[in-house]
Amino acid sequence: MGMGSEPSEGDLIARVRKGDTEAFRQIVEKYERRVFALLYGVLRDAHEVEDVAQEVFMKVFTRISAFDGKSKFYTWLYRVAVNAAKDHRKKLRRRPAVALEESEPPPDGLSGPRESAQTAEIRRLVRAAIAELPEHYRSVLALRELQGLHYQEIADVLRVSLGTVESRLHRARALLKRRLQSHVQ
Repeated sequence: MGMGSEPSEGDLIARVRKGDTEAFRQIVEKYERRVFALLYGVLRDAHEVEDVAQEVFMKVFTRISAFDGKSKFYTWLYRVAVNAAKDHRKKLRRRPAVALEESEPPPDGLSGPRESAQTAEIRRLVRAAIAELPEHYRSVLALRELQGLHYQEIADVLRVSLGTVESRLHRARALLKRRLQSHVQ
Protein backbone atom coordinates (compact mmCIF):
# COMPACT_ATOMS: atom_id res chain seq x y z
CA MET A 1 0.00 0.00 0.00
CA GLY A 2 1.26 3.46 -0.84
CA MET A 3 1.33 6.30 1.63
CA GLY A 4 -1.82 7.91 0.19
CA SER A 5 -3.85 4.71 0.47
CA GLU A 6 -3.37 4.27 4.22
CA PRO A 7 -6.80 4.08 5.87
CA SER A 8 -7.52 6.75 8.48
CA GLU A 9 -7.78 5.80 12.13
CA GLY A 10 -11.51 6.58 12.01
CA ASP A 11 -11.94 4.17 9.08
CA LEU A 12 -10.01 1.46 10.92
CA ILE A 13 -12.12 1.92 14.06
CA ALA A 14 -15.33 1.72 12.03
CA ARG A 15 -14.09 -1.50 10.41
CA VAL A 16 -13.09 -3.00 13.77
CA ARG A 17 -16.59 -2.23 15.08
CA LYS A 18 -17.87 -4.47 12.27
CA GLY A 19 -15.48 -7.25 13.33
CA ASP A 20 -12.76 -6.63 10.69
CA THR A 21 -9.69 -8.42 12.06
CA GLU A 22 -7.33 -6.92 9.44
CA ALA A 23 -8.27 -3.40 10.57
CA PHE A 24 -7.74 -4.51 14.17
CA ARG A 25 -4.28 -5.87 13.28
CA GLN A 26 -3.39 -2.46 11.84
CA ILE A 27 -4.52 -0.69 15.02
CA VAL A 28 -2.48 -3.12 17.14
CA GLU A 29 0.57 -2.52 14.93
CA LYS A 30 0.15 1.22 15.26
CA TYR A 31 -0.11 1.25 19.07
CA GLU A 32 1.51 -1.90 20.45
CA ARG A 33 4.95 -0.40 21.15
CA ARG A 34 3.42 2.54 23.01
CA VAL A 35 1.07 0.27 24.98
CA PHE A 36 3.99 -2.03 25.88
CA ALA A 37 6.08 0.96 27.02
CA LEU A 38 3.18 2.34 29.07
CA LEU A 39 2.49 -1.04 30.70
CA TYR A 40 6.17 -1.56 31.42
CA GLY A 41 6.27 1.84 33.09
CA VAL A 42 3.45 0.78 35.40
CA LEU A 43 4.15 -2.94 35.89
CA ARG A 44 7.99 -3.03 35.67
CA ASP A 45 8.08 -6.70 34.51
CA ALA A 46 8.32 -7.79 30.87
CA HIS A 47 6.43 -11.08 31.43
CA GLU A 48 3.53 -9.26 33.06
CA VAL A 49 3.55 -6.67 30.26
CA GLU A 50 3.13 -9.37 27.61
CA ASP A 51 0.10 -10.87 29.36
CA VAL A 52 -1.56 -7.56 30.15
CA ALA A 53 -0.94 -6.18 26.62
CA GLN A 54 -2.76 -9.17 25.14
CA GLU A 55 -5.60 -8.55 27.57
CA VAL A 56 -5.67 -4.84 26.65
CA PHE A 57 -5.95 -5.50 22.93
CA MET A 58 -8.63 -8.16 23.47
CA LYS A 59 -10.61 -5.61 25.49
CA VAL A 60 -10.14 -3.06 22.72
CA PHE A 61 -11.44 -5.53 20.14
CA THR A 62 -14.43 -6.66 22.18
CA ARG A 63 -15.31 -3.26 23.66
CA ILE A 64 -14.56 -0.89 20.80
CA SER A 65 -18.25 0.01 20.68
CA ALA A 66 -17.67 1.69 24.07
CA PHE A 67 -15.31 4.17 22.38
CA ASP A 68 -17.61 7.14 21.79
CA GLY A 69 -15.20 9.40 19.91
CA LYS A 70 -15.43 12.18 22.53
CA SER A 71 -11.73 11.74 23.28
CA LYS A 72 -8.89 10.74 20.99
CA PHE A 73 -8.66 7.00 20.37
CA TYR A 74 -5.24 6.68 22.01
CA THR A 75 -6.60 8.40 25.15
CA TRP A 76 -9.29 5.74 25.37
CA LEU A 77 -6.76 2.98 24.58
CA TYR A 78 -4.35 4.23 27.28
CA ARG A 79 -7.22 4.36 29.79
CA VAL A 80 -8.01 0.70 28.96
CA ALA A 81 -4.29 -0.12 29.40
CA VAL A 82 -3.88 1.74 32.71
CA ASN A 83 -7.04 0.11 34.10
CA ALA A 84 -5.87 -3.35 32.97
CA ALA A 85 -2.50 -2.72 34.65
CA LYS A 86 -4.23 -1.66 37.88
CA ASP A 87 -6.44 -4.78 37.80
CA HIS A 88 -3.36 -6.92 37.20
CA ARG A 89 -1.51 -5.31 40.14
CA LYS A 90 -4.49 -6.08 42.41
CA LYS A 91 -4.30 -9.76 41.40
CA LEU A 92 -0.53 -9.78 42.01
CA ARG A 93 -0.93 -8.48 45.56
CA ARG A 94 -2.37 -11.87 46.43
CA ARG A 95 0.85 -13.55 45.22
CA PRO A 96 4.34 -13.24 46.73
CA ALA A 97 6.43 -10.43 45.25
CA VAL A 98 9.35 -11.21 42.96
CA ALA A 99 12.70 -9.70 43.92
CA LEU A 100 13.66 -6.79 41.64
CA GLU A 101 16.86 -8.58 40.62
CA GLU A 102 14.75 -11.43 39.23
CA SER A 103 12.45 -9.20 37.19
CA GLU A 104 12.93 -9.09 33.45
CA PRO A 105 14.71 -6.28 31.64
CA PRO A 106 12.53 -3.97 29.55
CA PRO A 107 11.38 -5.21 26.12
CA ASP A 108 13.64 -4.53 23.12
CA GLY A 109 13.90 -0.89 22.21
CA LEU A 110 13.48 0.36 25.77
CA SER A 111 17.14 0.01 26.68
CA GLY A 112 20.34 0.42 24.69
CA PRO A 113 22.01 -2.60 23.08
CA ARG A 114 25.42 -2.14 24.74
CA GLU A 115 25.51 -0.14 27.92
CA SER A 116 28.39 0.26 30.34
CA ALA A 117 28.30 -1.38 33.74
CA GLN A 118 27.83 2.07 35.29
CA THR A 119 24.87 2.88 32.99
CA ALA A 120 23.34 -0.55 33.71
CA GLU A 121 23.69 0.09 37.45
CA ILE A 122 22.08 3.54 37.14
CA ARG A 123 19.24 2.00 35.11
CA ARG A 124 18.78 -0.69 37.79
CA LEU A 125 18.69 1.95 40.54
CA VAL A 126 16.12 4.03 38.64
CA ARG A 127 13.97 0.93 37.98
CA ALA A 128 14.17 -0.02 41.66
CA ALA A 129 13.25 3.52 42.77
CA ILE A 130 10.30 3.68 40.34
CA ALA A 131 9.10 0.24 41.45
CA GLU A 132 8.96 1.52 45.05
CA LEU A 133 6.60 4.36 44.11
CA PRO A 134 2.86 3.98 44.73
CA GLU A 135 0.95 2.93 41.62
CA HIS A 136 -0.74 6.30 40.99
CA TYR A 137 2.70 7.91 40.81
CA ARG A 138 4.10 5.19 38.52
CA SER A 139 1.12 5.60 36.17
CA VAL A 140 1.48 9.37 35.85
CA LEU A 141 5.27 9.07 35.36
CA ALA A 142 4.85 6.38 32.68
CA LEU A 143 2.31 8.45 30.76
CA ARG A 144 4.47 11.58 30.93
CA GLU A 145 8.03 10.28 30.67
CA LEU A 146 7.57 7.11 28.58
CA GLN A 147 4.61 8.14 26.44
CA GLY A 148 5.29 11.88 26.28
CA LEU A 149 1.64 12.75 26.87
CA HIS A 150 0.72 16.32 27.75
CA TYR A 151 -0.74 16.99 31.18
CA GLN A 152 -4.30 17.35 29.86
CA GLU A 153 -3.99 14.05 27.99
CA ILE A 154 -2.81 12.36 31.18
CA ALA A 155 -5.78 13.87 33.02
CA ASP A 156 -8.11 12.45 30.33
CA VAL A 157 -6.52 8.98 30.47
CA LEU A 158 -6.58 8.78 34.26
CA ARG A 159 -9.89 10.64 34.58
CA VAL A 160 -8.48 13.08 37.12
CA SER A 161 -8.16 16.86 37.15
CA LEU A 162 -5.24 18.72 35.61
CA GLY A 163 -4.23 19.86 39.10
CA THR A 164 -4.12 16.24 40.28
CA VAL A 165 -1.83 15.34 37.37
CA GLU A 166 0.47 18.26 38.15
CA SER A 167 0.64 17.47 41.87
CA ARG A 168 1.15 13.72 41.29
CA LEU A 169 3.95 14.37 38.79
CA HIS A 170 5.60 16.85 41.13
CA ARG A 171 5.31 14.45 44.07
CA ALA A 172 6.43 11.43 42.00
CA ARG A 173 9.53 13.25 40.77
CA ALA A 174 10.36 14.47 44.28
CA LEU A 175 9.98 10.96 45.73
CA LEU A 176 12.02 9.49 42.89
CA LYS A 177 14.78 12.06 43.40
CA ARG A 178 14.84 11.40 47.15
CA ARG A 179 14.98 7.62 46.67
CA LEU A 180 17.75 7.89 44.08
CA GLN A 181 19.78 10.21 46.32
CA SER A 182 19.49 7.75 49.20
CA HIS A 183 20.68 4.89 46.91
CA VAL A 184 23.65 6.89 45.62
CA GLN A 185 24.95 8.10 49.01
